[in-house]
Amino acid sequence: MKNILTYLSAAAMIALCGCTTTSDSFRQKSVSKTVLTGEKTKLGQTWHVDKDCSFVGYLPTHVIEQPKHGRFQLVHEPVFPNEKGALAKCRTVKVQGMVGYYTSEPGYIGSDKIVVRSPSGNGRVDEIIMNVNVIK
Repeated sequence: MKNILTYLSAAAMIALCGCTTTSDSFRQKSVSKTVLTGEKTKLGQTWHVDKDCSFVGYLPTHVIEQPKHGRFQLVHEPVFPNEKGALAKCRTVKVQGMVGYYTSEPGYIGSDKIVVRSPSGNGRVDEIIMNVNVIK
């Protein structure tokens, strides 16, 4: 089972740099991404597939902290899962997923931050802190 900005471990589209804090029931991960001012940019994705690569369902994902200098949207759309291990075969199969997009205020240059939280299975909650560097 994968989750956001996996918004998300979705390292498939996030330029990662970060630290992870883990306990048995909570994992926090920090990621960084550089984006162009005013442009809609994909920051991460999540998916939940079964052993046959079929869509299982959407994970309940919550934006805990919205950006102060832009907009963050969660959109349901087809994605290629970045699975590992036994589910690596699913990487070439598009499934329904959730994608996170960020758009800064027009002309804004500087830092922004988004915090997203969702379950990742086995009773654990993942929290992704996305640090966004907005450039011209």
